[in-house]
Amino acid sequence: MPIPSRIEKCKGAMLGTAIGDALGWPNEPRAKNRKKRIEVTDHFMEWTRSSNNPRWHDEKILPGEYSDDTQLTLSVARSIITGDWERFLAEKELPFWLRYERGGGGALLKAAKTLKRGYRPWQSDYARDYFNAGGNGAAMRILPHVIASAEKSDIKELMLEVAKDTRITHGHPRAFLGAACYAYALDYLLKKDCVLEYGELVETVLGGQNEWGAPLDPCVFGDWINTARQFCSYDFSAEWSFTRERMANRLKYIQDSLKKGLILDDRKVLTELECFTKVNGAGDVAALAAIYLSSRYANNPSLGIKIPAFSYGADTDTIASMTGGLLGMLSGTSWIPIEWQIVQDYDCLIRMAELLLANNKKEIAGENSAKAGVQKIPWTLTPIGKMKLVDSKHVPNGKNGDVIIEKWQTMLGQVLYTKTFQRMELSASDCQSDCLVIPSQQTIQEVLPKQMCIQENLLTLQQTVKAESRDVTKQKRRQSFSLTSTAIADLLDHPKFAMNFSLRKALIIVDCLMEGRLTQAEIAKQFKVQEPVVEQLSNYIISE
Repeated sequence: MPIPSRIEKCKGAMLGTAIGDALGWPNEPRAKNRKKRIEVTDHFMEWTRSSNNPRWHDEKILPGEYSDDTQLTLSVARSIITGDWERFLAEKELPFWLRYERGGGGALLKAAKTLKRGYRPWQSDYARDYFNAGGNGAAMRILPHVIASAEKSDIKELMLEVAKDTRITHGHPRAFLGAACYAYALDYLLKKDCVLEYGELVETVLGGQNEWGAPLDPCVFGDWINTARQFCSYDFSAEWSFTRERMANRLKYIQDSLKKGLILDDRKVLTELECFTKVNGAGDVAALAAIYLSSRYANNPSLGIKIPAFSYGADTDTIASMTGGLLGMLSGTSWIPIEWQIVQDYDCLIRMAELLLANNKKEIAGENSAKAGVQKIPWTLTPIGKMKLVDSKHVPNGKNGDVIIEKWQTMLGQVLYTKTFQRMELSASDCQSDCLVIPSQQTIQEVLPKQMCIQENLLTLQQTVKAESRDVTKQKRRQSFSLTSTAIADLLDHPKFAMNFSLRKALIIVDCLMEGRLTQAEIAKQFKVQEPVVEQLSNYIISE
């Protein structure tokens, strides 16, 4: 096979990332696949996911559709194309991602919600958890930085960009070093212009530990490092050194293991790399596993992706995605089987690779958007650009209502799914038998005793409020606050309601929300509760 051109390598890396993600996602434990038994297959499969966002429902995932790994890779790519990538990713992409995310990890979701509130995670009440976040959510998305740096010879500049990207969502050394190590391997394969020898990638990455493992530059990260010292439950510098040394030792282990050739046991190696332990989602674990698999299967990319994608108990989607990125960067696109070319957003992924390599990224992207805008289609403006509605369907949420799933497409061709909850209208008889209706003319304090609390066996509590709006038009507006038995169970299970939180305070907050005079942040501050509590209660307010 001839050595692919750089453009072919970058296209292959973007496609390999999405293919590994789509192939491995149904087998990832957190994916909540209704079908528990794994069937190893060469094809993408349609599957049903049990989703709890925004309410519990069954979501059909079409063959080749990917998860948050590829979603955020494209988010980073769009951010780089805009020019001011760091600000755009933190202030636009990640907050908006919450509306269409699929399979996002806990650290990523918390960071995105914090950014949506206007705070950087290390400057918020989430800081302590943030500095313990060492997951692979940063490593899995940094490929666009490597492609955008294809013509640059200084690896330090790439390492700086990767560190800045990691910092936005993760604060632990395992996240930083995993992302940097993976980027270093990608960059080496991108610029490799001759045949890769067996085991060469591992040897190169091991020899480059002083570059990908270099401590954060105090001139750039000085204030951040001081904040880390304040909030970390560990010595940050010592943890950095320890993680780097452990990664170097495991690279040596991989090097020795590869020498076994045909008798090599992949499961045993992945187990030694902690792919099946409680830290299987760590950034360093995913990077090392991907480097091992791409080294082992450099001459058989399809098999190299299938091995992690069907390694149940591991972080199947991310390790397969990162392995696909490395193998695609090595082999280009010619290896991709026809059955994998139906991966979601195939053309968009190729277009993104081309844009990232272009010198005038923003101008070309603008021209593409202008061409799309000529079409007689109603485009909707969003924080990440214009999108068009492609399809909409209703999925039942028990007896409470429907989850409306809308399929959108960006001007550059990415498909996104947004979901909203629509409550079913109750008949008058249903309301009389199942609901407690409180007229708005009576205050909450007059109707409910101060000591009243939510009982687990309470079926339904519904409050209907007719409030006069306080804007200059003085127009009246009808609103209702509805809690079904399922909704009450959701609230009782919500971690933010685990505290001693009285019903009286909850209803007063609801009253303030329906008045509309204060923002959610102002209400949270006034009543000394966390903003997610207010946000959760606001979900049950319906404007008629």
